[in-house]
Amino acid sequence: MRETVYPQYSVLMRRGLVEITRQEIQRRLLDKGRFEIVAQEPERILIRFSGDPRELLSLRSAEQVFLVVKALPKMTRSRHSLTALEKSLGRIDFQPYFEICRRVGIRLRKRVTFSVRSRMIGLRNFRRADLQRGVERAFVDYGWRPIEENPALEIWVEADEERVIISIKLSPSNMARRDYKHANFSTSLRPTVAYSLVQLSDPQPEDIFVDPMCGDGTILIERAYSGRFRYLLGGDSSLEAVEAAQTNIGRKHQPRQLFYWDSQTLPLDRRSVDKIVCSLPSGEKGADESQVAELYWEFLTECERALKPTGRMVLLTTQRFALDSLLKAQPAFTTKQRFQIDLRARNPWVYVCVPTPGRSRAKSRRLSPL
Repeated sequence: MRETVYPQYSVLMRRGLVEITRQEIQRRLLDKGRFEIVAQEPERILIRFSGDPRELLSLRSAEQVFLVVKALPKMTRSRHSLTALEKSLGRIDFQPYFEICRRVGIRLRKRVTFSVRSRMIGLRNFRRADLQRGVERAFVDYGWRPIEENPALEIWVEADEERVIISIKLSPSNMARRDYKHANFSTSLRPTVAYSLVQLSDPQPEDIFVDPMCGDGTILIERAYSGRFRYLLGGDSSLEAVEAAQTNIGRKHQPRQLFYWDSQTLPLDRRSVDKIVCSLPSGEKGADESQVAELYWEFLTECERALKPTGRMVLLTTQRFALDSLLKAQPAFTTKQRFQIDLRARNPWVYVCVPTPGRSRAKSRRLSPL
């Protein structure tokens, strides 16, 4: 009896966060159908999945999701391989793929409209534009119509030194941006990254969770969507940021409170917090390294005072060397993980820290709301 082959999908994420996405896939798809992880790469996970494709569009750590139409393990440098690829695309039954597209809300008319995007890594005897045109010709032969604006199908062709993957983009343009972002800053953290930081904190139903520099509230909201909690607390030294967080959170995600506070003098009781997750600032424009170091030192001192012995702290920073030296000088914390992620314009570092047993005790401060 021939074994059933399930559709193959390509899930893209930020470089450095692939393990978090893999864990989320396993949790979310565990009882949603049969699935198999075919390959795990720095920015991509290839899976086969028998269930509803809409489950994949619910992944909070994923940037984009694609339906794989053709995957060729080898493509030589010669132009003959380009011709062979074009011919192989002419022998595909697209009806099963169209059904998956319709299930995720893609509307297909009798004459399908499409556009092709291409990426090619490595040297070949043809250009990227030749690859893109060859794929486009293959789909035109099906009677499809190529257009640039608002096509029904967005076809992606990716060729590297080992293979070619041709896929249909299933995810909407706002998948990674979230629809709760009514108020936004240019420095706002990507929701997919915020979700990943939250997962590194090991969310638990009894958590008192704090983001001391909450900005527009992205980390707090992603924690709220990650499961039950006892209390959410967030604050910022910018009143504009606190108001933006209030706008984005709205009346949801209770119980929670937002505060206009100074992260260097947090009004939190000693050992009252289970989890601290925060994207640290790079410092004010024109600030020197000593000012950033002072801000970080005072912040770490406050976190050491507020965090429970069983707590966990997850930090994101572009100031790796400053934070490294301060954590070394601040033996109250032990770094369990440290790794870099790709955010295009900058490549910050993630730190996962836990209290060191026997750390010092500090005095409490009263909590007062905005």
